[in-house]
Amino acid sequence: MYGMLDDVVEQIERACPRTAAVLREARLFGVLAGRAGWELVCGSVRSRADTRLDWTPMVVVPTVTSAVAPSSDSPQRGDIGGAHRVGHCGAQLPLCLQPLRLAGITLKNRVVRAAAFGGGTIDQLIATHVEVSRGGAAMTTVAYASVSSDGRSFASQIVLSPDAVPSLRRLTSAVHAAGGKIAIQLTHAGAFANRSVTGVQQLAPSWIFNPAGWDFAREMTDDEAEAIIAQFASAATVAIAAGFDAVELHAGHGYLLSQFLTPFCNRRRGRFGGPTAQDRLSYPLAVLEAVRRAVGRDVPVIVKMNATDGLPAPGWGLTLSDAITIAQGFERGGVDALVLSGGTVSRSGFAMLTGDVPRFSMARAMPGRLSAIGLLVFGWVYVPTVPFEEAFFRGQARAILSAVGSVPVALIGGVTTEVTINSALDGGFAFVQMARALIRQPDFVRRIELVASAAPSGPMTAVASPCIHCNQCVVATLDPTRPVECPERRAPASW
Repeated sequence: MYGMLDDVVEQIERACPRTAAVLREARLFGVLAGRAGWELVCGSVRSRADTRLDWTPMVVVPTVTSAVAPSSDSPQRGDIGGAHRVGHCGAQLPLCLQPLRLAGITLKNRVVRAAAFGGGTIDQLIATHVEVSRGGAAMTTVAYASVSSDGRSFASQIVLSPDAVPSLRRLTSAVHAAGGKIAIQLTHAGAFANRSVTGVQQLAPSWIFNPAGWDFAREMTDDEAEAIIAQFASAATVAIAAGFDAVELHAGHGYLLSQFLTPFCNRRRGRFGGPTAQDRLSYPLAVLEAVRRAVGRDVPVIVKMNATDGLPAPGWGLTLSDAITIAQGFERGGVDALVLSGGTVSRSGFAMLTGDVPRFSMARAMPGRLSAIGLLVFGWVYVPTVPFEEAFFRGQARAILSAVGSVPVALIGGVTTEVTINSALDGGFAFVQMARALIRQPDFVRRIELVASAAPSGPMTAVASPCIHCNQCVVATLDPTRPVECPERRAPASW
């Protein structure tokens, strides 16, 4: 057997030396020895020789639970697609590799790239999203697509108008050709729109100070609020015309829909306001209804919402009870999936990230000297350091998960290991969203597939991202000349 294995190693090395190197680093050849199905595995590896992946060393964690089946009492959301649950040699696939049905589409696995900055040009966006699609993610999400020009927070931000369709078609076609599906996040920055970019005063649920620009947003009228609802619907129509498979409404992180939900930001009396979470939910629900009418039932409409606003004073932000009420309201409104996040960009930006806060790098990247000085002087207030913890929204997300009925719920926030993903899925979450781990290692899912195919039965190793949560990748959102990349990542090989 070992003699035959040596011959296979030599064949793989001639066909794809990078594959052989990764297999050695993961010590998979020791696993393959003695496996009756090793010829099938090697054939599978050989078929991937032409995929363009970032072949950085694989981090593996010993585990016996990475292929665990859902417990009988775990709430199951979405169509798992049982016919596809059997993998190589009859072994059950890890939960993270099993398909999921959302409205009219099927995701090939349970890993979605979260909406995070992907570049300031269409070519950069294509490179970012194609790479992660080739790396195996079921779906990738284009972040921060503004529904109107006066809702932008940075100059190179996508505006979902009809003239954007041709360039966005290039993006969606490229991702589809790479084997992935693609969603787009619909946003309006509201109070923290960048006045130097839009040229107009920001609109918000109520008059409020904007620490991001050191200016004030004014309270929008009911007519202006209605006009923005129509802009969300129009933007969704543009997204579908451009070939996107799903849309995500950004109702978290202090964007406009989140501002309507947050007590500190929404002090309106009458329409779209009120003292309770149910009162404040009326505006985001009106947006959801308009978007649903625009895209139809077959296009998944996902809502990203806060489980916590991360605001410092009691009564300013959402309570967990508020978040449960809001999630249940979105469920009744017909949302196809919920993504439970947290934090407020302009007041607690790193609550949604945790880990290191690269304030000096961020200050150097900021466009204005006053903003840079403000960050260095007051950054400890508006951008406080929050220590990293794996899956740091899991506690609040579980409480919300248990309170909603059948809507699929995604776990987001510090998800970096296969063990965490499968544990979340086993506990009832339908899928996970990941950003920094996939920036660091775009082929994360392919690595899981490789390990699963190499160990068709019995215990296997679990993949873990080498992301160190330095958050240097975040600096690209402030400096349009800086590439969207992980400084810890090895330079990609030439192909």
